[in-house]
Amino acid sequence: MLLNSDLSLLANSPFGCILFVLGGLGVFLYGINLMGDALKDLAGSKLKLIIEKSTNTPLKGIFVGAGLTAIVQSSSGTTALTVGLVRSGLMTLAQAVGIIMGANIGTTVTSLIIGFNIGDISLIFIGLGAIFIFFVNKRKIKDIGRILLGFGLLFFGLQLMDAGLGYITTTYATQTENLFKTFNDWPIIGFFLGIIVTAIIQSSSASIGILQGIFAASSMSIMGAVPILIGANIGTTVTAVIAAIGGGTESKRTACFHALFNVIGAIIFMILLYPFVLLLTPIDNALGGNSSMTISIAHIIFNVTTTFILFWFIKPLCNLICKIIKGKPSEEEEANKLLDELLDYSLIKKSPTLALTFIAKCVDFMGETVNKYFTLVKDYSKNNDEKIPEDAKKLEDLIDLFDKRIHDYLINITLENIHTAEMTKISKYLDTIKDYERIGDHCSNICEFYEDRYKRNLSLSEDSMQDLEQMFASVNIMVSNGVESIKDWNQDKAKLVAETEHKVDDMQEIFHQRHTHRVSMGLCSYDNSDYYDELLSNLERIGDHCKNLADTVLAKNRALESNFQND
Repeated sequence: MLLNSDLSLLANSPFGCILFVLGGLGVFLYGINLMGDALKDLAGSKLKLIIEKSTNTPLKGIFVGAGLTAIVQSSSGTTALTVGLVRSGLMTLAQAVGIIMGANIGTTVTSLIIGFNIGDISLIFIGLGAIFIFFVNKRKIKDIGRILLGFGLLFFGLQLMDAGLGYITTTYATQTENLFKTFNDWPIIGFFLGIIVTAIIQSSSASIGILQGIFAASSMSIMGAVPILIGANIGTTVTAVIAAIGGGTESKRTACFHALFNVIGAIIFMILLYPFVLLLTPIDNALGGNSSMTISIAHIIFNVTTTFILFWFIKPLCNLICKIIKGKPSEEEEANKLLDELLDYSLIKKSPTLALTFIAKCVDFMGETVNKYFTLVKDYSKNNDEKIPEDAKKLEDLIDLFDKRIHDYLINITLENIHTAEMTKISKYLDTIKDYERIGDHCSNICEFYEDRYKRNLSLSEDSMQDLEQMFASVNIMVSNGVESIKDWNQDKAKLVAETEHKVDDMQEIFHQRHTHRVSMGLCSYDNSDYYDELLSNLERIGDHCKNLADTVLAKNRALESNFQND
């Protein structure tokens, strides 16, 4: 154990136990938050994309969860990591359930490799993390350092709690072992004991390891050991519950799923306890002197069978959890609900024209989201509100969601036998949502620039800030009027966008020259130069996409005028 040095002497007293438990809990919770925040800062949408690709189905999530837990040797660590990703917005409940189910399978490896514990090398992660944070200047390396530090603190916190609570199991080892022996004829008491002991120790691996030692010493029958093992699988869910404390609705639902999953599995196996014991008896006899392996096999059978059974009921379980833990629907959930109502695929064959009418409403909602996103970014350029990057990420995801759902629906309409006029509309809508999506991307770039600026405490001269404010104001006019022109097919607003676009192009060139002059005169830091030019460039490109929106409206009006003159 990591704390078998003189430091562990502090834990060998009632007061020391309290200090280690409370301190370990604090370190554990801080590690969860630090690691989740660092993952979000380092990868953002990229990590979310990786997670989505590797866990976009529950089956994939099961393999990921099993593999990760087999590596770190802690289902508590895996589920805590999962809750951390959910609470930081990098994973959804639907993705988390597969990983949690897989973690229950992966944790069985621990009982096969007794003695291996990631906590024993947690200080290595803490040390490496600290080195990366304090001695490396690159931002990405610092973020990696925070991940390593958080990861190490997570397991170190568990070790601290184990050291404090280990006082009881070591000081009263004989009494504890005798207590276990009395449960041979009282399986239900052993079941609750497994829950309590594992909840206290915070590690099913540790409690099952103790059980293996007792069972191998022939002080307990299979009938007495198996209920304790089953109860331990419920007790281990306490870790995920602790990790969800202070988190949002999704993280609480994730912890609830972990608990519900293990509780249902425990109920099934307690009902089938006698047939299960009959199955294990010949296995135990065949293993001969290696009785501890019987517990390992029982553990594997329990988790694999529970996963197989409940895999087919994931959706009903998630629905039940959402009813148990109610929360305000996220913007993404509301958007999906709206799109489900408007994008009726059965309508495509019945009436493509009517389907396009509903598409127009979806495009309008997407435009409103884009306008809201730019306004948020504009506010962030003036005020360092730590909540804005989180809100920006949600809006970026919404825009990407609108883009994908609308795009797929439009492509399905093109597969039908439609008129040329309808095909022209589809082409315009595809162009529009693409421009909206690109505006969202540039808003994300700008938000990341300002987030980095605030973290690095970079400042601009008063003249530079005034130039940027003027450019933001002009582009804001273009975004709001561009969105409105598409919504109402308003020619006047489209013309205003086209006129402003020329001014924005001129601003970029003039402001770039001004800033270059300020840098050369020492009025602005050289470190600000690249990031300032990137801001100007992203704003100018947003203006270009707004001009595309205006051209779509103006082109339609020109086509109508041409048709009128021909008539």
